[in-house]
Order: sequence, then structure tokens, then C-alpha cells
Amino acid sequence: MRKLDREWLDTLEMIYRKAPISRTLKSDISFDDEGRAHFSLQFHPGVCHALGDIHGGIIGAMVDNATWFTAAAMYPNVWITTTEFHTYLIKTPARQNIYSEGWVIHRGKRLAVTRAEVRREDGELVAYGTATFVVLSHIRFTVEEVEKALKSLDPL
Repeated sequence: MRKLDREWLDTLEMIYRKAPISRTLKSDISFDDEGRAHFSLQFHPGVCHALGDIHGGIIGAMVDNATWFTAAAMYPNVWITTTEFHTYLIKTPARQNIYSEGWVIHRGKRLAVTRAEVRREDGELVAYGTATFVVLSHIRFTVEEVEKALKSLDPL
């Protein structure tokens, strides 16, 4: 088992928290001791479809977040890009807060595969999914570059 780079995990948490999507969704990130990404999303009207529950696209975003950040945790300072992801919706979120968690299926030199589950506050499975990522080892990035890109999005 490889040693986790806690500084890199802290950087990934900062990257997500500074991204506009985290504020729009009212969601947060954390990593466990094995490098798995965990996301929480507070139920609020801004994530609802016309019938008042969490939109399926938001659930897909929770799968996307958990899979991408779990994969990114394995490749410090290297950019990875999504080649595909699938979300399977199982049950309604029932107007509850939801949580996603990612797991590594495969960690390769050029390809990473992860999976995620989304659960309601009461523990019921809402959705699961998988994702595949290309590891772009030639694209290394720094916190400064990320902050510059995020600042360019900030209207203030």
C-alpha cells in the first residue's frame, strides 16, 4: 500500500472548497485515512427538481466528485481527466442530506478507475457509479495555478 500525501489531500480539499460549485451545491469534502474522498451535500431548494427533491444531475455530480477526488488523491500534483462516468440512480433522496464516498478499483500508470456510492442521511443507498480517468503525468500543476484559475472566475 502506498503512503498517503496528506499535504496533497489538504490541497485537493482547498481546491474543491474554493471552486464555485462547492458553494452552489452547499457541499463539502474530506478524505479518510485511506485517501477516499467523502462529500456531503445539505438539502436545499437550489438542488431540487420541480417536485421538490434533489435533481438526478446533482446526484451525478456527487458521484463525479467522489470518484474524481478519490482518483486525484493517488497522483500528487498530476492532472487527471475524466474519460467517462456512469451513475445508477436507485432510490429517491427523500429531501434528506446526501453523502458520497469514493473507492479505488484500479490505479495504473496511465489509467485510474474508481467507484462511488451516494447515501441519504438515514443510510439508504441513493445511487452508485463508476468512473475512468486518464493520468496526464506530463501536466503537473501547482496550488498557485489553481488559485489563479479560480480567481479569474470570481466576479469580485
